[in-house]
Amino acid sequence: MKIIYFLFYLTISAAVQAQQSWFKTDTVTRVRVKNVQLLNPWAGGLNASQFTKMHLDGDGIEDLVVFDRTNSKVTTFVAAPNPSEASGKVFLHAPSYEQLFPAIYNWMVLADYDRDGHKDLFTSSPLGISVYRQLKTEGSWSWQLVREGVSTKGFSSNLNLQVSGEDIPAIVDIDDDGDLDVLTFDYSGTFIELHQNLSMERFGRPDSLGTQADPVYFRNGDCWGNFHKDANLDFVFGADCGVVDYSGGRIMHAGNSILASDLNGDSTKDLLIGHVSSDYISFVSNSNAGLIANYTSSTNSYPAKDPVSISMFPAAYLEDVDFDGLKDLIVSTNVGSSDNNSTDFKASNWYYKNTGTQQKPEFSLMQKNFLQDQMIDVGENAAPSFFDIDGDGDLDLIIGTGGNPASTGFRGSLWLLRNTGTATEPIYEMESENYLGLYDAFALYNIKPKWADFNGDGTIDLGFSSVSSGGLKPEFRYIPNRGRTAAALLNIQDAILLPMPTDLRIGDVPFFYDSDGDGDLDLLIGKTQGNIYYYINTASRGRFEFKLQTEAFAGVSLNFQGRFAQVSVADFDLDGLADLMTADHTGTIRIFHSARWGQWTQRESLLVENNGTATAPVYGNYLFAHAGDYNGDRKPDIAIGTNAGGIILLNNILPVTPPLIGVGEHQVVVYPNPASQYIKIVSSENSLLKIVNVKGSVIAENIVVMANVEKEISSSFWPSGLYLLEFVGKASSVTKKIVVQ
Repeated sequence: MKIIYFLFYLTISAAVQAQQSWFKTDTVTRVRVKNVQLLNPWAGGLNASQFTKMHLDGDGIEDLVVFDRTNSKVTTFVAAPNPSEASGKVFLHAPSYEQLFPAIYNWMVLADYDRDGHKDLFTSSPLGISVYRQLKTEGSWSWQLVREGVSTKGFSSNLNLQVSGEDIPAIVDIDDDGDLDVLTFDYSGTFIELHQNLSMERFGRPDSLGTQADPVYFRNGDCWGNFHKDANLDFVFGADCGVVDYSGGRIMHAGNSILASDLNGDSTKDLLIGHVSSDYISFVSNSNAGLIANYTSSTNSYPAKDPVSISMFPAAYLEDVDFDGLKDLIVSTNVGSSDNNSTDFKASNWYYKNTGTQQKPEFSLMQKNFLQDQMIDVGENAAPSFFDIDGDGDLDLIIGTGGNPASTGFRGSLWLLRNTGTATEPIYEMESENYLGLYDAFALYNIKPKWADFNGDGTIDLGFSSVSSGGLKPEFRYIPNRGRTAAALLNIQDAILLPMPTDLRIGDVPFFYDSDGDGDLDLLIGKTQGNIYYYINTASRGRFEFKLQTEAFAGVSLNFQGRFAQVSVADFDLDGLADLMTADHTGTIRIFHSARWGQWTQRESLLVENNGTATAPVYGNYLFAHAGDYNGDRKPDIAIGTNAGGIILLNNILPVTPPLIGVGEHQVVVYPNPASQYIKIVSSENSLLKIVNVKGSVIAENIVVMANVEKEISSSFWPSGLYLLEFVGKASSVTKKIVVQ
């Protein structure tokens, strides 16, 4: 059979120079759980969710916007017909709108402050509150920053209207005069402050935010509602709004969420208040409508049936999420991270359906994993990898998890999603949330898998980094693959602890790769400080002795913005050279390319197509990015694991045709020939490569070559001459000749 080989280097060079998008977000590859297809499998997961609605696609039906506090990321869903039913609507992930949002931290509220019919954006800023006005254009919309900090008139001077970064304020029209007032807890988390908006009173219109010199907000009263919280998180009613003496008692952490709405049908605005140190929502009842509210009673069991019980800091939201015209109750945690690893981020969105009326709601608990049940969500810190577990010729998906709380402590595991489709049209079926029994075998968390030949026996093993409970640094183990067929044979009891560099710290992420082509695995480590360490393995194949080459590989040095760096290696641009991919705390991915190993001359972040433009999306914090050809087009795709526990798929769309290997007999491509600095090889089946010079001396042997995956081998130190490359496959061997000049 003839091997067809296409030349493509000029094509890719021109594409990159023209800012061709490299990848497209995949929202269509199917995932099933118990034979039910997920609506939004690749939405990226959710942890501490803040829910609000606005018009995204202009179809007249409000869509859903979710801000995840732990991930500092917006996820957008459009209201669309249910693809599995003849009628009804559901929320479908629509990532193209996410890039329209500015960088958001801590909290976000969408509310129409200027009453133009379009919701505006309020969010946390170092100055207190930033406000973005929504601008409508033909067929689209955008945000315009109108205030980086909103001012308010205090008791003695004009001040920034401060909202603690831990809090969520209520931005609502308290006095029903048409402009938006602000309710927020004071710095101690004891009293609610009312910052009344006088835009209507002063100007007869609601759209003024005032200036620092002339604010339209003013602090009305010492406190609001005639109540405050005590040191035990209970509420004191009818009390004088004076100084609270905490001497001799506990000083609790500040951190509160406020939702203001009429919840009992008496036309007054009641409150749902969450606190950073509680697992319940407090319902505080109002007896007086208008500006001078009077709160007289409270309960910490709300709703009465199936009351909220979330491990820490619940926050409540009212939005119609089932399309029946009534606002439902959604409650999620508002923590910035899982304190003491106590939060189950797989089920942190409690959805209560409104079975009452709009004026007098009744809430019935429907589920504790709203939206999360329709996406891959392992909890937190997902780490994806692709490997053909069963040897059927397509790639399965194996995901490492950050961990989930249980009676045995906080432990991570491996999830297996088996590909029940084909190599070119994958369908991932959830098979196990405890693949190989890793959860039970070890008390480990932050599991991050890596597939490589660790013991040098010619088969690909499963390695994984992790942190042991109570451990001070990460560990790395591998499970030898005992399989002698295409299918993997792995036993968790065979796991071997690898010696790692002594300067490894929690948060560092190791990546093994044979960078010098000598047949053993070298080591790259993305550091928590943002730099990349590069080690050469000076031992023989299957053994590890690491020698540090640089603490700033590829010029990536200490970098606060880019901290928690993580790396992966593949020939992403298909130019025959290995590229370096990084993901870090900026939330973006970058690819170093177009040069020899470590000498990359270009760094690209405008990689992902969005409405015809190459963009650099922000995917959140603590990312884990893995390269693999999951759709069988011989181009490296990317799976991004998020801090929110989900996966985002990026499909390689570069207009390049990679080398094509014939189907059937064992086929091999070796190029360029003659060679100088390096050779590239492609084999149609998994092989062990042996390289011999013309005198019969072995240059290298037992080099693992994966089927249909290009591998680069350095030949820069080989003497000029003729070399024989023997590829030993499953049932046959192929020998190729190459000249090195």
